[in-house]
Amino acid sequence: MTERDRRASDRMPVNATSACTFASPVAENFPPVRIRDLSMEGIGLLMTQKVEVDTLLAVVLANAQRNVSKTLLVRVVHVTPQSGTWLIGGVFSPPLTYDEFKNFVM
Repeated sequence: MTERDRRASDRMPVNATSACTFASPVAENFPPVRIRDLSMEGIGLLMTQKVEVDTLLAVVLANAQRNVSKTLLVRVVHVTPQSGTWLIGGVFSPPLTYDEFKNFVM
């Protein structure tokens, strides 16, 4: 490893059929979010900041007691004011499996 190359592991070229289909910045100063409800297909979030319909959110669900976390892509489908907060309804892409879902609700 050279002075300028500080990688922990070697990187390899990808094959001709590999592609990056999505890349987007993640906001670092996003306010706290609470889960209102959850299904295998989507999530209800309570936020202090309004987001627009069709916004894509990276959401990390975690259950510390079960030592499990899952990062999901959520497309916002509705935004409803709720007494000083916003109820954000979104759908997962892809949906949770039943085993993933039960880690967070049962």
